[in-house]
Amino acid sequence: MHAIAMCIRDLISMVMALLVVNMDENPQSDHESGTAMSNEPSSLMHTCPMYARIRWLLVESRGGSIRSKILLLLRERPTNINRIAKALNLDYKTVKHHLDLLEKNGLVKRLGLRYGDVYFIEDNAYKHWDELYVLIKESLKLSDSNSNPQV
Repeated sequence: MHAIAMCIRDLISMVMALLVVNMDENPQSDHESGTAMSNEPSSLMHTCPMYARIRWLLVESRGGSIRSKILLLLRERPTNINRIAKALNLDYKTVKHHLDLLEKNGLVKRLGLRYGDVYFIEDNAYKHWDELYVLIKESLKLSDSNSNPQV
């Protein structure tokens, strides 16, 4: 999890440096100059393998919105699979699958090894909740736009 923190910190530093350089070179806003924004920041986002994996897990994969909702529930209060399944109106096995993925990727931790064990957000993920929350919001926004297509 220390690697996540380092990657996120490096990523933010690179993006901020890129923004400062772009502001110095081009004092006009993109809107005023009529040019499109550069794709460089998005390409930098995937330079950190851990960030790319977490982004895939929460935003780019099919079950990302479910995993995001699970993280939000665990942020409020550590709990077990049954309560999560009930709160999200999902099957027990579905929730277990998503929790296993979150645990494997270092975002949640399980207390114990039996049925009814409590899951909670891993310490390092909790320390970097602000960065993680940005991905969660993006995931939920994509989920809402896919479930409510505008005509």
